[in-house]
Amino acid sequence: MANILDYLDWRGDVTLEEKEFNEVDNLILSELAYADMDGIAPSPEEGGTMPLSEIWHIYQEKGTDQSYLVNNPKRLLERAASSARFGGLQLGRYVNEVDHAREIQFSAVTFYLPDGTAYVAYRGTDNTIVGWREDFNICYLNETPGQAQAVAYLNSIAEETDCPLRVGGHSKGGNLAIFAAAFCEGEVKERIMTVYSNDGPGFNQTVADMEEYRAILPKVDLILPESSVVGILLTNDAQRRVIKSSANGPLQHDPYTWQVMGPAFVPADGLSNASLFMNEALGKWIGGLNEEQKKILVSAVFDSLDASGAQTLAEMNANKWVSYNAVLKAVREMAPEMQKEVWGILMSLATVSRDVLWNEAKRSFTPGRGAEPADETNG
Repeated sequence: MANILDYLDWRGDVTLEEKEFNEVDNLILSELAYADMDGIAPSPEEGGTMPLSEIWHIYQEKGTDQSYLVNNPKRLLERAASSARFGGLQLGRYVNEVDHAREIQFSAVTFYLPDGTAYVAYRGTDNTIVGWREDFNICYLNETPGQAQAVAYLNSIAEETDCPLRVGGHSKGGNLAIFAAAFCEGEVKERIMTVYSNDGPGFNQTVADMEEYRAILPKVDLILPESSVVGILLTNDAQRRVIKSSANGPLQHDPYTWQVMGPAFVPADGLSNASLFMNEALGKWIGGLNEEQKKILVSAVFDSLDASGAQTLAEMNANKWVSYNAVLKAVREMAPEMQKEVWGILMSLATVSRDVLWNEAKRSFTPGRGAEPADETNG
């Protein structure tokens, strides 16, 4: 089946003036936000814009290597930059901030479309350990530093231009897009056309109950692959659309696996059984933990990873034995009370998973007939 690269082969010679912006274009811009444009794209301080074709030229000259990412944006950047549809697309106000002390990994860029609108794209999680830590902080913080930055960034774009806005992102970028749209200034909300969350995680229950979040939901387009793992995390009450992927399980999070037909994604019947199980089990587990327990677990895991001295997952992998030994040493040196607390939290996950499996088995069993076969259409 076709993917976003095939889409560019098919539609790359058709400009955005000739055929209007669509949901596949949204995913392409969300994926392009992963491109390392440090020292290339204009920052908010510099002002101005640059065409995507020139971004690619300098990116290539610098020899930028992002092969450490599963969804390495290089191949898409090359294909899009050489196309009539995206090559002349202007972008600017590129921001990329990684701060270990503040536990923030935030990056965004704005694309200015020929229809007079702007697409504000938030980057998802990269391979920095602090980036992954911030993802987990979402489960107990009502606002992470990255989410606060996302709101400020969207407000600043609205001040700089008076055009209608589309907001989107993939993975954590989708979470930031919804959060920014929900909590930005009132006049900015009115200018938002659509908020795209491409397999982005949800929010803790406190945020999900807020009036601002509820009010933005009608504008949210939540797109999930069949076996979504990331997009089902926490609470996400937006109307979701489930689409087909050429991969299995968690690998479906990779946007290059999402199936495309013409200007749209290929719809699926619904989430797979595995995704539904994960949704129920993780939902019950996280819902059963108080805020302090969530914080303890996240701190224990990532403080241990920080002990390795590595700042990225790639660095940990390059010196895996040194890193793993440092992590194990950090775990052993935890206070006994902390070890007991973390172990109890993890044991509760095993208990919840067992209960969910047992309930599912009971639901699928009819007395006198035996267990019904699994629904193969959902994987």
